[in-house]
Amino acid sequence: MPLSIIDRQKRVRLDRRALSRLVGLVLLEHGRVDADLTVVAAGDEFVHGLNLAYRGVDAPTDVLSFGAAIAAPGAAPEGPEAVLGDIVISTDRALAQARAHRVPTRREILKLVAHGALHLLGYDHETPRDRRRMTTLENRYVRETEAGGKRR
Repeated sequence: MPLSIIDRQKRVRLDRRALSRLVGLVLLEHGRVDADLTVVAAGDEFVHGLNLAYRGVDAPTDVLSFGAAIAAPGAAPEGPEAVLGDIVISTDRALAQARAHRVPTRREILKLVAHGALHLLGYDHETPRDRRRMTTLENRYVRETEAGGKRR
């Protein structure tokens, strides 16, 4: 699981080990351990620009996912060595949401990355049932990551 973490902000110290563990758990459970993934941490201004350019929404958001179908030469897009995509999180939104939910910022960032990874794997939250399913998975991945990545 090649994971790239790009830090374009200075407000939050990213726990790269926890992010790697989280992404590893998600990809392992979905049979995509060989997929490449990039996590970008940025401020509201950067994320706002992406949200406007790619979704037509003139506001910042907490997380964006950009799927990719690029594969290594000779590999199928859904097979080994596929590029799964990029997850972009706003650490400004993560800080605000962590305060509002009274949780550590680190946990909120992990939850946002789990959310973005699930989107890249085809999950969505258009219905209440889908929303509950995603939230349940996000919470489980965060708990397992915080417990050291051990599956229970």
